[in-house]
Amino acid sequence: MNPILSIDVSKSNSYAAAFLANSKPFTKPFKFKHSPSELNSLLSLLCEMENKTGACPSVVLEATGNYSKPIASYFMNHGYDVVILNPLHTHELKKKTIRKVKTDPVDANRIAKVYYFNDFLPTKLPDSIVANLRNLCRNYEGFNILYTEAVLRFRSILDMAFPNYDKLFSSVCSKVSLNFLSSFKTPQDVLNANFNDLVGSLKVRSRTRSWSEEKAKLIVEAAKESLPDNTSQQSNIYTIDKYVKLITHIKNLLADVRDQMIKQAKLSPYYELLLSIPGVGEMTASTILSEIGDVTRFTTVKQLIAYAGIDPSVYQSGNFKASNNKISKRGSTYLRKALYQATCTGIYKRSSGYANPLLRAYYDKKISEGKPSKVAIVATSNKLLRIIYGILKSNKPFTVNH
Repeated sequence: MNPILSIDVSKSNSYAAAFLANSKPFTKPFKFKHSPSELNSLLSLLCEMENKTGACPSVVLEATGNYSKPIASYFMNHGYDVVILNPLHTHELKKKTIRKVKTDPVDANRIAKVYYFNDFLPTKLPDSIVANLRNLCRNYEGFNILYTEAVLRFRSILDMAFPNYDKLFSSVCSKVSLNFLSSFKTPQDVLNANFNDLVGSLKVRSRTRSWSEEKAKLIVEAAKESLPDNTSQQSNIYTIDKYVKLITHIKNLLADVRDQMIKQAKLSPYYELLLSIPGVGEMTASTILSEIGDVTRFTTVKQLIAYAGIDPSVYQSGNFKASNNKISKRGSTYLRKALYQATCTGIYKRSSGYANPLLRAYYDKKISEGKPSKVAIVATSNKLLRIIYGILKSNKPFTVNH
């Protein structure tokens, strides 16, 4: 007997169906709320199933992001094996049915069928270090998206209020630029200001007064040549002031989250191992660690590569076999992005040479084989992930022999 409780998870309500074995339902699909009292009633059902079969039931559910995590954690914490299915598995079974039927009770039965037709292992909860680090890393990515969108909108307003301003600074969102704009938002503000006040607003520790004076002169010249949209200048001034405060706040927030990420990552023994790889910095090491978690859950390096979504897709039909296959992109986008960034850093040429000669040699090899640059970088990312797998498995830092 192989009893299971199959759950189709939704936001606040889910459907469950109990099975004593394959094609032997114990209950019809029923609805329950995500509340302690109703989940406790499911524990009673699991005990009843165990008494009837003599085997401890497993809980099977489909991965549905944040909705499934509390349910999975609840049953794991009560000692039950939880199997979390990839939605791709249930989707394949759904496509095989002639009739197009999509209801929560039907999905609960379908999840059970997928489980019984395959050999799935119980899912392990990540330890608190990895779980908190993953949460921080993914929220950092979300805050970064907010920052990027805010900067784009800010620049569009600035182009109307102070044309050519973006040419005066390498970044209009640098600390010195935002500090200047907090006091002088338009060409007219600059032209009406005392020159020493302009210089004072540009003063930063890393720059000399002569730099501030030269920059102030350039800003004055740009202000004289600027042609702003004066019909909406009042609202532009108001909006720029709000964006300066917003962008400053988000930058401080990102810096704080970065500090928390690194602080959390340092609690893991794997963190220093990842930092031993040239090209892998504190942020990329934190993200890679948060996404991989316990490397022992991947029995082979190919499983980890598939999890990262950088495994090549395969297309073959009859005598035809495609030779130009793209990567699957079915794994963790966060891990894939971190690997790409670390690879680019590793193969980048500096004054002292390449950051990671091993990765650069592999990249050059792919280029010599006629691969486009981006394809060669992805292939080198695959190489980097194999190195990471070996390091974490052996618990030994990077060497040139990897």
